[in-house]
Amino acid sequence: MLTAVTQRLRRVTTGRPWVPEIDGLRFLAILGVVLFHIFGEIVARSGMHIVVAPRYELLNFAIGNGDRGVRLFFVISGLVLALPFARHFLAGSKPVTLRSYYMRRLTRLEPPYILSVLVFVLLIVLWTHEFSHNILEHLVATLFYAHNLTFGEMSPINMVSWSLEVEVQFYLLAPFFMQLFRIQNKTVRRTVLAGLVVALLPLQMYATVNPRMQASIARYACYFLSGLLLADLFVTEMPAWKERSAWDVVALACAALAIGMPHETESAHALMPFVFAFLCLAAMRGPIFRRMMATPSIAVIGGMCYSIYLMHMIAIPIVFKVSRRLILQDRMDFLAIYTLQCLLFVPAVLLFGTGFYLLIERPCMDPHWPAKLKQWFLVKTRQAKVLVLDALAVHDLDRREPQDAQVEPERLALDILSIELHLFRNAEFIPAVYLCPASEAWFDLRNAVLRSQRNQVMLIEQRGTWSDKAQITS
Repeated sequence: MLTAVTQRLRRVTTGRPWVPEIDGLRFLAILGVVLFHIFGEIVARSGMHIVVAPRYELLNFAIGNGDRGVRLFFVISGLVLALPFARHFLAGSKPVTLRSYYMRRLTRLEPPYILSVLVFVLLIVLWTHEFSHNILEHLVATLFYAHNLTFGEMSPINMVSWSLEVEVQFYLLAPFFMQLFRIQNKTVRRTVLAGLVVALLPLQMYATVNPRMQASIARYACYFLSGLLLADLFVTEMPAWKERSAWDVVALACAALAIGMPHETESAHALMPFVFAFLCLAAMRGPIFRRMMATPSIAVIGGMCYSIYLMHMIAIPIVFKVSRRLILQDRMDFLAIYTLQCLLFVPAVLLFGTGFYLLIERPCMDPHWPAKLKQWFLVKTRQAKVLVLDALAVHDLDRREPQDAQVEPERLALDILSIELHLFRNAEFIPAVYLCPASEAWFDLRNAVLRSQRNQVMLIEQRGTWSDKAQITS
């Protein structure tokens, strides 16, 4: 049962087998982000002064660093996008065409993003009872991933879209960065990649204090380049590495640094890209940590991180409208308040995220969904046409063979449509129908797809009447 659920919910991959450990890392990233925003919602909208006792200072500090999950997302994105290029340049696999690369990004990510933004706008309009010019400006900037560059602040429509602006900037520049894999000497190549991560530190520090650059590739390029360095190791070195318990120790150390280092310090900016890179390596070669990341429930939730990320800022405010009444500050300390709110928020976030994932994001993971949607539309259009003709008593037509040798074109068309109607009613999907000339004694329907199996469908013309059934031969 669990296996069936896992197969139904896990992300769809193309070309390569599913790697649950990477989705496990995505789980850690989205968990940190959600816990961070739950804390922010409680502090900002409870209407109370939430006192954090000294004994909870460490917990408070760790939750406050949960937004570093976004940086882990950047490292993973750099790794995943770089792997096909690294395999081509370093292992001789097939090249990556720019057209397929950009189309994959477009068809995979844009529909969920655009729809989520429109859902947010709809909720804002319903709540405020107006659609102002101000909302329209923010909507256009958000849809085109230019809000922070335009306004120098997070989008009021969906505040988390800032990180997607950074991702898109990297997607556009990624093919340029991937040319670093052309360097054949591995020592030189890795030195260049690691050196770029460090060399970008001054730019990163400048972007931190520049409002229009805070959410831009200028500030976060080092994390994506760290992912490129990982891809190099994944392709060339990791297949020969064995699992070692030392990697589990590395994982613990990386986790401690990720949640324990202060924000916005030079040391944190310099070390975090490498901390998350080592965390990713530990997830692949640490026996205990790897099993944790590959746990089906963890990997499946991590695979839904994009939908959860897009939708969790809808779920949290909606639930808090009710759950805020459960905050009894005179009877509950910080840990009790936060734990209770998490118990209410997390299921709601999972519900919203899973629903959006199954309905919108997962279908878009199929790289062929645009073609399938087009075929589906054509079939539905043909079905509608057939049904209209059926309503005009197509089935009541006289099927007797005409006395003369010529068949009236209109009547022949109705006969053909009647046959198609029978096929549409008894087959799951028929994307294309090609009929031979009427003078021939048989009709060939090519590329027919019945129950996901390709067959040749032959319609046999009997003397004086049409056969009611199709003869299916493999």
